[in-house]
Amino acid sequence: MTENETAQKVNLNDDQRMVIENMHKIFLEALRHREQEILRFLAILAPALGGFIWLLKLYSDENVEPVVFIVGTMGVLFLLTLGAAYSLALGYNFRTIIRQLATLESEECLNIDQYILKSWPRKTEDFKKFLLKKMQKIPWCSPPEIIRIFWWAFNIGIIGVTAIGCYTCTTKGTWFIFLFGMTCIVTSMYVPYHYGKKTHDACDEEEAKKGLTFKAETNKT
Repeated sequence: MTENETAQKVNLNDDQRMVIENMHKIFLEALRHREQEILRFLAILAPALGGFIWLLKLYSDENVEPVVFIVGTMGVLFLLTLGAAYSLALGYNFRTIIRQLATLESEECLNIDQYILKSWPRKTEDFKKFLLKKMQKIPWCSPPEIIRIFWWAFNIGIIGVTAIGCYTCTTKGTWFIFLFGMTCIVTSMYVPYHYGKKTHDACDEEEAKKGLTFKAETNKT
């Protein structure tokens, strides 16, 4: 057995248990609110794509100068990248809440983990395996299902706007659209690694903390 598995259970008094149960309820509510953020994604995605379509029409009718079209296209790309980054940040927050709930539900705390779905990671080592499951040795923190759909929608939007913008623009400024679009998509694909490494490091710190606590309790006995 590992040190974490042999750690002694915490004896909670009534006040401590009530506080932890309230914390558990608050985190569950926070988890539910994260799933209700869809309207915010639509508030970014729809105006950005609608604005780009309007800009395309103006440019095709020669009602705007090429420089205006280039700047406007880059603005749309920035909004789409912002939406992708927001969805990834929300996904990271979602995973963090899941980890905190797993800690509260563990046998060292409320001891109700046997009633929770087994498909969800329950321990720090399980979370680390989950992060490494898709990219092998590279920690990768992608958003949960419904948020991931919008993340891919933003990525597809970035690629589509970049391609259409480069095809439509007839000046040398096309390179600005292309380079900025590539920067946006690379940024969107890098952020999951950033949050994955951040989560993986947090799991390492949590394991180290539990190991020190176990050794301290062992020395006392």
